[in-house]
Amino acid sequence: MEEPFKPLSLSIGELFGNIDALYKIPQYQRPYKWEDEQVEKLWDDIYDAYENNEDNYFLGSIITAKPRDNEKSAYVDVVDGQQRITTLMILFCVIRDLYPEINKDNISQNPFAVDIDRLAASISRLGKADRLKLYTHRQHQSDFHEQIIKGNTRDLRKPYKYQIKTDEEPKYKFINTAVIFREKFIVLGQAQSEELINYLFNQVKIIRIDCKNREFAIKLFQVLNDRGMDLTAADLIKSFLLEKLYSKSLVSNKFFSTNI
Repeated sequence: MEEPFKPLSLSIGELFGNIDALYKIPQYQRPYKWEDEQVEKLWDDIYDAYENNEDNYFLGSIITAKPRDNEKSAYVDVVDGQQRITTLMILFCVIRDLYPEINKDNISQNPFAVDIDRLAASISRLGKADRLKLYTHRQHQSDFHEQIIKGNTRDLRKPYKYQIKTDEEPKYKFINTAVIFREKFIVLGQAQSEELINYLFNQVKIIRIDCKNREFAIKLFQVLNDRGMDLTAADLIKSFLLEKLYSKSLVSNKFFSTNI
C-alpha cells in the first residue's frame, strides 16, 4: 500500500539540485507576500547559524503534492512553504548576479564549494528544454522571470512602501526581497558571501514532505496550521520524522533535539 506522504531531510543544495527538484506554485495559493520583516528574519536565521557554525541547521518544512493524473507535468505543487522557497530562489539569483566568479578559486580545493555553475543549476535545469526549478503563479510568472530569473538584480531599485504593500502586484515584493539580499551580500563582500552560500547549500536543512496527491497535502497543511490542535506543527513533524528518518540514520540526534 502506498504511503500517503514521504518526509525527506534535504540540504538546500539537494532541495534545488536533485533530479526531482521541479516546483510550481499552484493557482489556489496566495501570491508572494513577504516584506522586509520576514526576509530579514530568514536572513538572520541563516546568518546566525552560519556564524555559530551549526551543523544541520533546520530551516523549516515544505509540503509538496504530485500533480493530478490528468496533468502531465514533471513539476510538483508547493502546497506549503512557497514564501520560503521563493525567497531562497531570489537569494540565488542575487548572488549569481553580484558575484559571477563566486568560489572560482576554491572549487578545486573544496568539492562542496558552490560555484556559478551550481548556482545556475539550482535556478534552472538544462536538457532538451531549459526548465526553471521554480514556477510561481501563472499570472505573476512573467514578472518573476523578467525581474529576477533573467533580469539583472544588480540594477533593481527598492520599491516605494506603498508598492510593496500592494498584494495585487507581487513583483514589487520580488524586487524588494532582491534588493535586501543584494545589500546584505555587498556588506559581506565576496569572500564571506562565498562561505555563507557554501554553508547554506550544504549545512542548512529543510524537511520536504512529499504527498501522493493534492487533497492529502492540503489536509496535512490544515492539520499543521490548525491553532486549535493540541499538537504543534513541530510536534507532528518530529513524530513522523523520528519514525521515517531516524531509523535510517539520515539525521543526527542533535538535529532533532536542538532544531525542532
